[in-house]
Amino acid sequence: MKSAFLWGYYGYGNFGDELMFEACTELLKKSGFETVVVPLPQGREVNGICPVNKFSPAIIEVLRKVDVSVAGGGELLQDATSFRSILYYYSLSKLSLLSKKKLIFLGNSLGTLKRRLSRLMVRDILGSENTYFIARDAVSYRYAKLFCKHTFLGTDPAVLSLMNKGVEARRDKKVVFFLKQPMDLSLVVKVLKEMGFEDLRVSKAFPGDCDAYPPFSREGDALSAILSSSLVITERFHPALVAAFFGIPFVVIQNLKARRFFERYSSTSDWYSKRDQLDISLRLPKVLEMKEKMGEKMREDAIKMEEIFLNVSRG
Repeated sequence: MKSAFLWGYYGYGNFGDELMFEACTELLKKSGFETVVVPLPQGREVNGICPVNKFSPAIIEVLRKVDVSVAGGGELLQDATSFRSILYYYSLSKLSLLSKKKLIFLGNSLGTLKRRLSRLMVRDILGSENTYFIARDAVSYRYAKLFCKHTFLGTDPAVLSLMNKGVEARRDKKVVFFLKQPMDLSLVVKVLKEMGFEDLRVSKAFPGDCDAYPPFSREGDALSAILSSSLVITERFHPALVAAFFGIPFVVIQNLKARRFFERYSSTSDWYSKRDQLDISLRLPKVLEMKEKMGEKMREDAIKMEEIFLNVSRG
């Protein structure tokens, strides 16, 4: 019976991480891993996987028994959030390698590394013979390739989840916003109304995000909010990814992860804005006229990434 240890920033209600979690567990089961062990916050239970407390010493024994260790998407190796974050994920990586397990980064990005020690830790992990890095974006791919001999260019794991959902966008005359913090949008609202958009809503992709912006209506489910909209304006990466995959116009506000990712799929940066309502307003007519079908290329890259993972995991 094949088993895998799957880890990431799971279990905290983050829209993007939950999409990646769903995609990675499905891919592991498709690859023949009957047991998938996942470190989760205490008390969290998910059907179909074996949860373990994310800070439990039992993880050491788990890694001794599993066949492979998989970092399932996201920007885990970065110290912009906190040094404790990269220290935790470095520890999981190092324990995996010390247990002589194949360590696969599945659709990950390498984030900001402010500290010299952080850079040394990342290079230490990438330099192992047992590390396989499937990068989410071209910048991470080029950096990883300097140190890791098993480096491939993939895409975001969430694309695999979206491919399997069998849903279609409704395209109501509606705009949905994903904002980290409230900001002055009076000019943006004025421009949108002049363009015929009266139904303006706010949703959130992360528990701590802005979830109320009068007079906008509140939209509970992020995926449903995106799929029923004809325009998405977001400070978060994954709402933009979902919109792009289903061909819904979007504007990304000052998000480096999104900029790195979408540069591969778009010949223009009209979808990218500073956190300034004048700049956002100027982007709106441009993105509504864009005809690029990013979703088709994402789908192709996701299928290739799945093939790479199957080959690597099977040895």
